[in-house]
Amino acid sequence: MLAMLSPRVRGAVLSGLFLMTVAVPAFAAGISLPTTTLLPVEPGTPETRSMPFIAWFQDLSTVGYVEEEYLVSGKANIYAYTNNAAQSPEVSVQTPDVPYVTRILVRRPIEPRRFNGTVLVEVMNATAGWDGDPIWYGTFDHLIASGTAWVGVSTKPVTVNFLRDRWGRTPWPTRNASRYATLSMPAFGQVWDMLTQVGALLKSSDSGNPLRDFAVERLTMVGYSQSAGYEVTYANSFHAAAQLPNGQPVFDGYYIATGGASAKHVTGATAATENLPRGDARNIVSVDAPVIKLQTQTEIVNFPSYPTRQTEQDFPLLRTYEIAGGSHVDSWRNYYGGQALVRDLGLPPSFCPAPQDPYNPIRTGLYEAAALHNLDAWIHYGVLPPPSRFMELTGAGATTALARDADGNVIGGVRPPEIAVPLGTFLESNVGPGFCSLYGGYHAFTASKVHSLYRNQGAYVSTFRAALNADVDARYLERADASTLFDAAVKAALGLF
Repeated sequence: MLAMLSPRVRGAVLSGLFLMTVAVPAFAAGISLPTTTLLPVEPGTPETRSMPFIAWFQDLSTVGYVEEEYLVSGKANIYAYTNNAAQSPEVSVQTPDVPYVTRILVRRPIEPRRFNGTVLVEVMNATAGWDGDPIWYGTFDHLIASGTAWVGVSTKPVTVNFLRDRWGRTPWPTRNASRYATLSMPAFGQVWDMLTQVGALLKSSDSGNPLRDFAVERLTMVGYSQSAGYEVTYANSFHAAAQLPNGQPVFDGYYIATGGASAKHVTGATAATENLPRGDARNIVSVDAPVIKLQTQTEIVNFPSYPTRQTEQDFPLLRTYEIAGGSHVDSWRNYYGGQALVRDLGLPPSFCPAPQDPYNPIRTGLYEAAALHNLDAWIHYGVLPPPSRFMELTGAGATTALARDADGNVIGGVRPPEIAVPLGTFLESNVGPGFCSLYGGYHAFTASKVHSLYRNQGAYVSTFRAALNADVDARYLERADASTLFDAAVKAALGLF
């Protein structure tokens, strides 16, 4: 496996910084490619139109992209841990060849020449009971500008069943209900082979590969919130066995965002046993591939995730970035994620429709974009990403909490300029109905407080610029995004002084 790594990464491994053993199960004897069927888009009338669930709400053709949807069918084994009592990640086949039919969404450049060689495979989020694509809508502008392809996979029985049995029917009747009539995922545990087979297909020359005309070089598995737990389990238990005929891995790296302390149990037999117990050794990612984890304040406080903190000192193939001021859902994710709720489900444009506080304005997706860029450079060229950054904690055990300054803002971590040069207090949660506990909030400083911190508009803007430059120089933020943030700060300052 070391031969698969870039020279820099391989050198770090061989330097003796860590020793990692990866069990390759005996069943890793080839990957069966699934079959695909393109699902057409048929606008029609509201009652008959047939289009993908959570299709992107903007016209991608205006930016040189296209969206397609495919049915994907195959057979997936269900696995069990070989020594669960010892918390070993090694698995063996429990039930072989269980048929499935799922769906994938593909968003790609129209022209192959615009493709940069990288595909993000998103484990679509199932928390709401239907698919969500938070990695895409948090970073779509970066992905489009860089020429990255994105593939979202429906990976949980609850979402597959929703599409087959509920969407297009009361209370959501304005879609062609037959579009997903053949979907089938009888067992949670099929997800691992489904992901492997979809990934292998995307790297193949098979006629059913939606990207067969593109030179796919790298696959990165990505997931947000609940989906992060899938990634940890896949990386620990299946990455080593998921090899292509040329000996290369199916997935070249992992971006694990805003997860909690627990990975998924390999069988996920019931809702109560879907997650591994807190403190289980398999909650710690250990894989022979580059990994970047990103967390916000919400996960540290509300999930919490601090027991599973890892650094490059423990595992050189990992970087962890905790975004100070950031929240699980900020105002940007709320807006972009809400478009499908309105169009496809007739719901309010937010899972937190009546928050007590204004939504958190820090756009963590910009820092995700930089993390994805750094991960791609790590995989492709062996360029090591910037060091991990953690927010400071106080207390121990059950009393562990984030350390905060006199204004209530957290200390440490990757520091967006909005929190490095604050105009208010950034909250990791909100109060209100629905999922408001996952939504961040914001308390603006009074005018007198702002004036006491910054003498005038010029002082504020120059300090903000310095904080931006520090993040760009450290490679936690892309320069183009820094320009966007600077323009917004200049505009905001006009009404403050």
